[in-house]
Amino acid sequence: MGAVSKEFNGWKLCKIANGSLSCENPKLDENDIPAVMETVQSKYSERMKKQNVFISYDNWSGIYLMAIPGKTTQKSDKLIKEIYEFLIEQE
Repeated sequence: MGAVSKEFNGWKLCKIANGSLSCENPKLDENDIPAVMETVQSKYSERMKKQNVFISYDNWSGIYLMAIPGKTTQKSDKLIKEIYEFLIEQE
């Protein structure tokens, strides 16, 4: 997995093993999920559901957004990139 963009305030856009995009912030932990969800879902909730994009956490990526494996599309990647751009403007 390699970054495909510069890191802005901890957020980075990555290509994961299957070639789809992930928006990650390793500086955040599971306690930050509610704040990220509130920020992102207030604007993108319906589109996230439609494109199967979710927010989660793990020890390596921190908080991340990606499409459900096997449900990745060009539209889900476009949405993840749009959310990434939105998040870097927020910080």
